[in-house]
Formats: sequence, structure tokens, C-alpha cells
Amino acid sequence: MRECRHCTHQNADHLAYCSTCGKRLAGATLLPSLGSTGRGQMAALSPTAAMSRTMLATPGGGYTGPNTVAMTPGALGRANGVATGSTSRLVWAGQSIGYIYVFMRGKIAAGERRRRLGEERDGATTLLAGAIRDLGTTVLREGVQHPDLTGLLEAIGRAEARREGAIADLAASEHQKTVEESRLAEREIGLEAQWKSADGASREADEHLREVTAESTAALARLRRVRDERARLERDAAAAENTPGGEARIVHLKHESEGLLAEARALEEQTSRLDVQLADLRDRSAALRATSGAARSTLDEAIASRRQSAAAMAASVAGHVRDRATAEREGADLTEQLGRAALQARPAVSSLLSVFQRIERLQETIVDRNRELAALERAAAAYDQPKLFTGVGLVTFLIAAGIAALWWSLRR
Repeated sequence: MRECRHCTHQNADHLAYCSTCGKRLAGATLLPSLGSTGRGQMAALSPTAAMSRTMLATPGGGYTGPNTVAMTPGALGRANGVATGSTSRLVWAGQSIGYIYVFMRGKIAAGERRRRLGEERDGATTLLAGAIRDLGTTVLREGVQHPDLTGLLEAIGRAEARREGAIADLAASEHQKTVEESRLAEREIGLEAQWKSADGASREADEHLREVTAESTAALARLRRVRDERARLERDAAAAENTPGGEARIVHLKHESEGLLAEARALEEQTSRLDVQLADLRDRSAALRATSGAARSTLDEAIASRRQSAAAMAASVAGHVRDRATAEREGADLTEQLGRAALQARPAVSSLLSVFQRIERLQETIVDRNRELAALERAAAAYDQPKLFTGVGLVTFLIAAGIAALWWSLRR
């Protein structure tokens, strides 16, 4: 129990504020030393974590010292009965309302300390795992020999051999991947050049074929017009024979017909030549188009083969990466197991003493934080619940009364 320096009320050791006047209590009781070796003595840094010898006294209802009682539910009830018996109901009501503040402040302080202790414990746990791995690494580096460690050392050696093999296979696969990609890329570039050349020749032949076809079409059209014109002239000449004085017109028409006949013969020769040329150009264009299609098919096959090869080599590299990661993870697990086994076996090697001491300190830290967290949990149930419930009820009643009075005044 601690006495409030403001109102001399006796308060439980875990309280940060007086349950009567609500003012902060002076000082916090330190935790007793933990551990039989004398290491890891921890002092509670906040009032909510204090655990005095009085709180740990056996519940007998008797005094353990001057002005100090055992912290049992019965003793708390009798102490509160004596304290409240000397005060009026009005003072008790005020104290109950003030106790709400004390309760909330104590809960906030306890929650903050619980969070801090949890973080410290988790950090110590992480450091402990790292220290155990460091112990295993030190055993490997120093070449420590012990009968209890022989099996783990051999397993670690096999895992290391698998890791080295996976690294070598990974390097070989990456080199092979680079070489194969270069070869396939060069082949694809060459096939693409062939396809572009064949495609260009095919396009050029098609363009020439279109020009010759247009020329042949124009010549045929001109030939048909010339023939039609000769036929018209012959009809006009036949009509002029029956007309008086039509000899001169007939001569003129025959002269024009002979000119058209010569032009028709030239056009016929041209169309015949163009027909032969068109046949040759069609055959050549079809052959070039087939060659371009074959080159394009070969190029597509090369592209697909390159993609498949790249996917297969990437899968092989990923498999070797997985093997290496698995071997490294297995080695790390075995190293941690080796550290735990070395911690149990305790080989008499001077280089391991510092690691053993660090592990022991971390273990003691974890035990200390767990004990402090347990003390906080026990202290959380030591509040004066009747006073707290009374204060909450009074505050609720006052609020309801104020609302009712306000409503009544507004209604009037």
C-alpha cells in the first residue's frame, strides 16, 4: 500500500493516481530481483507495473506491517468500509465520480506499458533467434567437434554441397541461355532479311504485272475503238457509192480506213506481245509470292522456336534458382538447429562463451518481460469496481437529469 501525500489515503501499489483525491501518487515500487543468478534485475518504470511484497502476501486478513494490509478482496472491502464510513455520502459520491478519472488514467498507462513490454519482448525474441543462428555459424566457423553435433554438421555439409551444385548449374544454365538466345536471334535476323527480300521482289513483280495489265487493257480498248471506227468508215463508203459525186468522199474514207487498219495491226501485235508478257509476269509473280510465303512461314517458325526455347531456358534457370533457395533455406534451418544443439551440449570452447552469455541475457529479458506482463494482467483486476460502478451510475444520472431539466425548460 502507498499513502497519498495529499490526502493520506492508502492506495494499492499498482495505482498511478489516488482513488480519493485523484492526484498522482509519488514514486513506484520496484520489482524484486528476478532469477537465481542475480542477472536481469528489472525495475518497474510505471506505477501500473509495481508489485510490492505487500501485494504478494498470503491472504490472511492480518497486518504485514504498519498501516499495511494484505491485498485480498476481503481486506480491500474492509479497508474501503473503514474509509467510507468516516465520510459523508456526498463525499463518497464525489470520490466515486473522481475514481472514473483514476480508472481511465490507470488503464491508459497500463495499456501503454503493456504495448512497450510486448515490443521489447518481441524484439528480444527476434534477437534470440539471430543469436542462436550466430551460435551455429560460429560452431561451423571454428570447426567445433562434439558427439551431439556430428549428425547436424554432416547434414549441413550435404546442404552446402547441394547449394554449391545449384549455383554451378545456375551459372551454366544462364551461360547456355545467353548463347542460345544469341544463336536464335542471329538466325531470326537472317530469315527476316530473306523474307523481306522475297517480299520486296514479289511486290515489285506484282507492281510490274499491274502496269503491264493496265497497258494491255488500254491497247485492247484502243483496238476495239479502231475496229469500230473502220467499220463505220466502211459503212459510210458503201453509202457514198450510191450518192452522186461521192467518189471524192469514198477516196477520203478509204484513206482513213487504211490508216486505221495499219493502227489496228500495230495494236494487235502489241496486245499479242503483252499477252505473252502478262503470262510470264503472272508465273513469275506466283513463284515469288510462294517464295515470300515460304520465307514468312520459316520466319514464324523461327520466332515460335525462339520463344519456346526462351521459355524452356527461363524455366530451367528458375528451377536452379529454386534449388539454390531451397538449399540455402535448408542450410539456415540446419544452422539454427545446430545452434540450439550447441546451446544444449555447451561445448567447452572459449569462442562460444560470449554467444552463450548473450543468449542467456536475451532469455532472461524475455522471462522478465513475460513476468511484468503477467503482473500487469493481475493488477488490472485490482480496481475498486463498486466505486467505479457507483461513479458511472452517478455520472449517467446527472447527465440524464441535466437533459431532462433542459427539455423541461425548453418545453415551458
